[in-house]
Amino acid sequence: MELNESDTLRANIQTLYRYSSSQRELLNKLATAFQSGCRPIISREGETNESVQRSSFFVDILGIGALTRKKVNLTPDDYIAWGIKDTSKRNEHMFCAKLLVKFRSCLGEVAEKHELVSVAQLSDCAFIWAEDAAAVAIAAQDMMCRSISAGVFCRGGIAYGEIVEPDKVANSLGQFVLGEAATMAVGFEEMGKGCRIFTDSDLAGFLLSKQTSIARFPVGTFAELRNPLSGEIVDEFCWYLQNMPGKAPVDKEAKHLALLELMSLLMYSPRFNWNASSEVGKMQLACSIASISAATREFLPSSDTVFNVEYLMVSLGKRSVARQEKAFKLWGDEAKKAFDHKQRNKPTEIADTL
Repeated sequence: MELNESDTLRANIQTLYRYSSSQRELLNKLATAFQSGCRPIISREGETNESVQRSSFFVDILGIGALTRKKVNLTPDDYIAWGIKDTSKRNEHMFCAKLLVKFRSCLGEVAEKHELVSVAQLSDCAFIWAEDAAAVAIAAQDMMCRSISAGVFCRGGIAYGEIVEPDKVANSLGQFVLGEAATMAVGFEEMGKGCRIFTDSDLAGFLLSKQTSIARFPVGTFAELRNPLSGEIVDEFCWYLQNMPGKAPVDKEAKHLALLELMSLLMYSPRFNWNASSEVGKMQLACSIASISAATREFLPSSDTVFNVEYLMVSLGKRSVARQEKAFKLWGDEAKKAFDHKQRNKPTEIADTL
């Protein structure tokens, strides 16, 4: 292929990968990146760089398209939540810029902490990839935790397969990745709702059964989800359970509190107010909270902080930092009492089984 055939590349990409319009839009961005000079270097003999097997994580900020097309009615509270005090700068694009800068900051922190992975941002989405699938999964978990804590609502897909990773690219444009694993990850990202990570049984089985270079993942890290209407199956990588290998052990109470904090942020943080302003965005938030709240019973079976989507769709209301902190403290205090009670009764429970 000649270097100036970016239009042909774009057509080939769309022909080979028949996904949704938003996925084709992303692949168009990749083709444009080639056109701009960020492309694999072709040798004098005309041979491209050989592809390699890698794991790829694709992460996307939810709602940016609606925001930039002015389909989101931003309020003064939205701008205040993101530190935009100057009323002359209050517009959708300035608001979007704030989100992208924070998103980029999270990616930078992940890249610095996880040395085995490569990271590339493409506007409101990014790829994280490496040879070691476990390293990518751990970096993906870290990215999701950081983004939600920062107020950036993301969803992801993770896959393993062929990657085209050029030896040389235009450094000023950053790193670049393309290939089967990247395309699959983009497809998985759209297979569910909420701030979750979706994959397939191949990657899930690999991480659950193989001893990777880091460690083995516990069985509960992945959950099989079935669409009751189509019968389609997708696996969810439950990043919020913090079943991360190669890290210091975290007890059940600490994991439970981490879930409660995520829930309080998604339910009450003013930074997610704009996400909740539409029915589509509210549904994404509700699915996120419902799945995370259900996971609280993994660590505390008696947990009563479990919410379903139907309830959340009609109950998500006014947001503030004070409300978020109050909810987290209330839930945390109740959880502490439950764990303390469980610990006190533990000897009796053991004796009863003898």
